[in-house]
Amino acid sequence: MREGSKLWSRRVILPEMREKAVHTCRACCFLVEIQGRRESRPGCVAGIPRYGTLERRVPLKIHALDILKMAGREGLRAALARGNPEHPACGFFRPR
Repeated sequence: MREGSKLWSRRVILPEMREKAVHTCRACCFLVEIQGRRESRPGCVAGIPRYGTLERRVPLKIHALDILKMAGREGLRAALARGNPEHPACGFFRPR
């Protein structure tokens, strides 16, 4: 096909994916402030079973010790790794 083809220059976004493509993690209910001993960082708690399945209400602020009890050290590392508010929303996105 030609490089300047109108058909190939357009993006197609399915309706159910539009909400995830438009929003960032900042608008997600799973993005919380994780409070440590000296500092607090944003983190995504969608990977923690109690919060990911909405068994428990997702708080705005949670202590790192609580996450350590629920998910262990690897769960805390994973939550902090996915905690950038500027990233595009993932498959677990739920608006606040």
